[in-house]
Amino acid sequence: MHRKMILILSLIVFSCLLSFSSKETISHIEPEVLTLQENFGDQRDFWTRNFVIQEYEQVHATLLAVGNWCYLYMDNRTIDQLGQSQAIQKCEIYADEFDDNIYPKNVEFMGDPDGIFGDIDGDPRITILIYPAVRGGGYYLEGNEMDHTHSNYREMIYINSVLNTVQAITTICHEFNHLILFNSDLNEADFLIEGIAEYSIYHAGYFSDDSYIPPGLRLNLSYHANYYEDHPETSLFYFDPVEYAYLTYGASYMFIFYLVEQYGIQVITNLLAIDSDGPKGVEKVLLHHGYNISFNELFLNWITACTIDQLGIHNNLYGFVNLDFHSAISTEIENLPYSRNNVQHNCYGFDVKKINSPPNEFTLKIETPKSPRSLGISAIIHDDNGWNITKSIVTGNGDFTYLYLTGENIETAYILTSMIKKDVEDAPRDFITAPFENLDYRIYEGYNIPEQSSFSFSITAVLIVFLSSLTLIVRKRRSKKNRNFEKRSE
Repeated sequence: MHRKMILILSLIVFSCLLSFSSKETISHIEPEVLTLQENFGDQRDFWTRNFVIQEYEQVHATLLAVGNWCYLYMDNRTIDQLGQSQAIQKCEIYADEFDDNIYPKNVEFMGDPDGIFGDIDGDPRITILIYPAVRGGGYYLEGNEMDHTHSNYREMIYINSVLNTVQAITTICHEFNHLILFNSDLNEADFLIEGIAEYSIYHAGYFSDDSYIPPGLRLNLSYHANYYEDHPETSLFYFDPVEYAYLTYGASYMFIFYLVEQYGIQVITNLLAIDSDGPKGVEKVLLHHGYNISFNELFLNWITACTIDQLGIHNNLYGFVNLDFHSAISTEIENLPYSRNNVQHNCYGFDVKKINSPPNEFTLKIETPKSPRSLGISAIIHDDNGWNITKSIVTGNGDFTYLYLTGENIETAYILTSMIKKDVEDAPRDFITAPFENLDYRIYEGYNIPEQSSFSFSITAVLIVFLSSLTLIVRKRRSKKNRNFEKRSE
């Protein structure tokens, strides 16, 4: 009896220590297995999450459709607004689409929804609750499959009742993908979590179906990627929690799209099966598939593809096969020399400089970020020899670095610069604002690297694609005079 009391008290204390949020990792424990036997017309109370006030609220809802793989519940307030007939019709449409397309396509892509944690309720169906969510189109709470105060003890996703049919169906696809991923990997980085979920909509065929593509949107381009195209400065890693998170959704979709086109969809599936997460996980999976490439090199290849989208170069490394995408130009340059100060570089965003009708020789002088961050550079030239790409990663120390480029009758040149992390291993799991630095740069005609540089160097021919591009990178400490001038110009 004494041992039994100790056991009960221990369980109570342990339960009190558990806390929950939609982004937290919670210890998974095996609750009593429940076998759901739910029928049309059943009414239940569900816990929901109010993300504005960060509290849980209960919603009273009615089961209006039962599919092979889903239960469609709608809260009673929404049923009253729509009328019972229309509410049932809407839920039946969603249930049919889930059974026929969303469920099989996501399982094909990601594996079984039970993942490594199993089925908490003993029912293979996924519960979809339609209700007037306070914010956002929909969400998934991993805590519903764990033992805590506000768990609904079922595999479940939430969809905002304000969405139209097209929006609701694609959001169901996105959130169901989250459910599968979290049942296999609780600690993945946000940019992969959201990018994979957005890609699942493409994989299910919705971005190639005219009836699901909003007016003005191109084939296979997500809604968020359409806006990201105009904002390459947006960080791939950091979701702005206040205003611009939707742009990072677009960036993460484009990154996953590129990753799958270059290396195959199995790379994404295998991410769920390894211990490493984020950039390190991507590197590990690619190495397993025979590709020895760092995440930073992959990132530079990706931003180059986003800028020029040219097939036929180095096995289509710098283009997209199944969509048309061109990042907006941050700065268009007509004449050299050209200079700009305090250009904001968000961590893992990028700045696009386009030089129209450039000379056949020119030099970039650019400030590097402060340590421990680095500067990623992709210099792109189109001339008589075609497209030529020069990529460099320079360890940052707050000083200037130089890049000398040459070509034959250069028609157009792009210079992409990004603040990155040396040997990046992880990425955020929370929505936070991207760190940034303001960098100065100058572009000069001809070879323009000071002779008084303390670094010794020689000009080396570097074969990039079709042309031997002359590339030279050296650092030079800014003089005290230069430092004072730049401080005044801020």
